[in-house]
Amino acid sequence: MIRLLAAALLCGTGAVAQHEAAVVQCLSCHIEDGALDIVGVADLQHLPESWPLLFEDAYDRDGDGVAGRVGFVSGGGEPLIGKWGRRLAAARFEDFAKIAGAAHQIPVDGAADAILAAFAAFSPPPVSPFATPADLAAFEEKGCAACHVTRTYRIGARAVMPLSDFLLHDLGEGEVRTAPLWGCDAACLTHEHPRRREEG
Repeated sequence: MIRLLAAALLCGTGAVAQHEAAVVQCLSCHIEDGALDIVGVADLQHLPESWPLLFEDAYDRDGDGVAGRVGFVSGGGEPLIGKWGRRLAAARFEDFAKIAGAAHQIPVDGAADAILAAFAAFSPPPVSPFATPADLAAFEEKGCAACHVTRTYRIGARAVMPLSDFLLHDLGEGEVRTAPLWGCDAACLTHEHPRRREEG
């Protein structure tokens, strides 16, 4: 089934057939019931490069008890801001695909665009977990928005709220990038955060 979906997609994008194997291998780990288990791939492509800089506070200068730093990665001699992956950081999808491909022994050289097209096509669109303005207010009052920021950016006429500052935070087991919550439902927002468990 995944092979048929990938073949149809590659024909639609004009990608050459030799990329099909890499696309199928990548999708086989991430697709279930016709949808990717990663939400917002296409939207993350359009995240403004300066987004993490808007929220960077490496030394908790604002005193809210939360410190987060921008994660820079090498971009061929130029520092770039990482936005892909929680620990395997990359600024560009093609770099992330190479890192993940090497980890899973999948040859992705030259196939990054085809893999991105497949992931973007099958990734569910973000859905706001806030059914009402009161839900959003409660989320902010609990302090969750210190990292899972409620600011939006625009893709055309659409406002996108990733619910992430895309900064690196140390939660006690090394630094991880704030996970976007744009794939969460309302139940996700009541989940007890590891940081709050430690403080409690």
